[in-house]
Amino acid sequence: MSATARKKGAGKRWDAGRPATEADASAPKVNGNHAKQAPPSTKVAVGQSSAETLKKRLTRLALDVHDGPMQNLAVIGFSLSDIRRRMRTLVPPDEHANIDAGMEQITTELGRVESELRALIGALEHGGVTSVPVVDAIELEIAEFQRRAAAEVTLTVEGDISTETDSQRIALQSVTRAALANVAKHAAAEHVSIRVRGDQDSLTLEIEDDGRGFKSTAPPKRGRMGLVGMKDRVELLGGEFKVSSRPGGPTTITATLHTWRPDTA
Repeated sequence: MSATARKKGAGKRWDAGRPATEADASAPKVNGNHAKQAPPSTKVAVGQSSAETLKKRLTRLALDVHDGPMQNLAVIGFSLSDIRRRMRTLVPPDEHANIDAGMEQITTELGRVESELRALIGALEHGGVTSVPVVDAIELEIAEFQRRAAAEVTLTVEGDISTETDSQRIALQSVTRAALANVAKHAAAEHVSIRVRGDQDSLTLEIEDDGRGFKSTAPPKRGRMGLVGMKDRVELLGGEFKVSSRPGGPTTITATLHTWRPDTA
């Protein structure tokens, strides 16, 4: 299925250095005089200075991530290897396979976190992120879920699937990841259905599982705070987030993000 690229509307045009007009006579005054505009060269210098300051801060943040969480992950990896060796000496040989499988899953997840942190460091250092189509991002989360869960997953894509910003794509990928994590931990589901629908005004992600369900009107229980995080992430982008569930299931999570368009007035 192919996604049709959207054309963004034209943004406001700001004419710098235009000739004065009669409308300027009514401009606000400061101390009885017309407010003076900074020369274009001054504005450029200020903009360059701000950009340079931001770049330095992002570089510092990249170094902090590298020297902090990245090193902590390395320590955890070495510690896991040591724990694995110790456990194999303490449990019967017929349990070694289970220990190895569990440790392998943890090691794989640590590798994934390390890769994501390295990508973040690269983005901070170079001022950009690698954009992945939203459907591809969701498929990555499905593949990761199927590595650790037995539930069958179906993905249906309808309409024009294209997000206007990286923030929207990241939000939908994060919702998918968190929702599937909840299914793996709590739902005991046999099937998960993921539907992505898009049109010129919005993009909707719907995730439904046939697991045990829960009372969605009750305050989140310990271990289900991920629902709050999903809701906050979507609403920060001006979208809507809904959870529908009942004991015995099914559970449906719906996230809708609206197409961003610049003002044309």
